[in-house]
Formats: sequence, structure tokens, C-alpha cells
Amino acid sequence: MNPKTVSQLKNELLAKKKMILNLQEQNKQSPMEDENSMKDVIDRSDVEGEWFTKERMSQHWKTELSQINLSLQRIEAGTFGICVECDADIPVKRLRVRPDATLCLDCQEIFEKENASIRISGPTSSSSNLMH
Repeated sequence: MNPKTVSQLKNELLAKKKMILNLQEQNKQSPMEDENSMKDVIDRSDVEGEWFTKERMSQHWKTELSQINLSLQRIEAGTFGICVECDADIPVKRLRVRPDATLCLDCQEIFEKENASIRISGPTSSSSNLMH
């Protein structure tokens, strides 16, 4: 991958990181209603729903930030855009959508097929022995 493309992707990652950090800060600053000020069950339910949504978003942002940071580390190490399985280049289009991608399309397909067969067949140990 050429240095200009790597630089563009790095700038996109840094911009996304800044945006997520700003969203996290806004999420922390938005006021939650005091429990004593809630007048009825519906108000409490709305507040709990808002809290749950905020928590889910917070977890999503933490995961995204972790992926961005790992991608930035791979850029610095010179391994960004290189498949960890076969050393092939990961397509730039894929990296723009999934900057945390560590597998090329072929290796990703193999990985997904292997995991799908594990999910379908279930664990290899016999769980019926646990019932006897």
C-alpha cells in the first residue's frame, strides 16, 4: 500500500477517534434525572431506557476505539493492510470500511466458514455424558 493511502487512512482513523471521544464526552455530560424527581412508573421506565441506551452506546464506542487504536498501532508498526495469515495485501476498500481488518478477503472467508461449521456442529465434547 502506498504511503499516501496509509496517510489518508490514518487521518480518517484519527478523525473518527476524535469524533467518538467527543460523543463519549457528550454522553457523560448529559444529565440523568434524579430518581426523586420521577413522578411515576412511566418516567422511571423512560429514564431506565435512556440509561440502557447510553450504556450500549458507551460499550460500542469503547470497542470502536479499541479497534481504531489497534489499527493505528499497526500503521506505526508497518503491518497495517497486511493479512496476518498469508501476508497478502488487504484491499483498501475493505480497510476503509473495516480498519480493524487483519485478514484478506480469502482468509476471512476461510475463517468464517470454519467458525460457521463449529457453530453448526456445536462443541466437540459430548454433553450427553454430563446428564448421566
